[in-house]
Amino acid sequence: MTTLHVGVVVPTWNSARTLHAALLSLKEQRGCSTDIVVADSGSRDGTLDICAAMGVTTIYVPPGNMYRAINAGLRPMEADWLAYLNSDDFVYADTYERLLSKAVASKADVVYGSGDFVDAHARFLYSLGAAPPGALPSLFDNMCFGFMPHAAIFTKAVFEELGGFDESFRHIADMEFFARACFAGRSFASVPYPSVAVFRIHGDQISSRERNVAREEVVQLRGRWGRKNSVVSHLAVLRWKARNARQYLVRWLRTGSFKRAR
Repeated sequence: MTTLHVGVVVPTWNSARTLHAALLSLKEQRGCSTDIVVADSGSRDGTLDICAAMGVTTIYVPPGNMYRAINAGLRPMEADWLAYLNSDDFVYADTYERLLSKAVASKADVVYGSGDFVDAHARFLYSLGAAPPGALPSLFDNMCFGFMPHAAIFTKAVFEELGGFDESFRHIADMEFFARACFAGRSFASVPYPSVAVFRIHGDQISSRERNVAREEVVQLRGRWGRKNSVVSHLAVLRWKARNARQYLVRWLRTGSFKRAR
């Protein structure tokens, strides 16, 4: 019988408000074991006290870039499968068992699933179905991320082959990492609904405060790749959105907007 095991890093900086829920979701995984490392960048709000109370290993990483912390946490890990989880998000109790079981069955390099969105108090808002693996190349061509980064696991071999996450980016290194894996011919597989990860929406998110920086990074990445939007990539985005039409309606009913709640 194959032992299911995954190494997970959680980057933190003054994350005490939501960290306990994130770590608890990792420690309560069923059907698999997890190595958990918190890569902290100088928290002074009780973040490290929470880690100590929960018996979670911590390392210090200088502040300034979340992906530097993720890389620092993942590189020493000995697990064959890796993942990362933001300190304000969480996963379900069967998340890694489902993803790892699919990995064993499919022999894929990256396995991912769908995601749910909740408000600051973890009340459900809506879901977003992940794109099928065959659509990912076209979506990445369009700078469109077909799944949540923390709804995925990837092999240590792929992480090392790609050199980890690109620390020149502050916001889009996760999309860039998975896109590089896709364009390099690494195999992707997905698990069906229900969702495997949860994204918490709240006003303190850096991504909300630095939206313009993220847009600039997308422009920079597009220039680096030399890729242009094509009819095929546009159609792939439209098909993915059509598959999520019901959830867009739920999003509107719960948030009053067809755009992602902030």
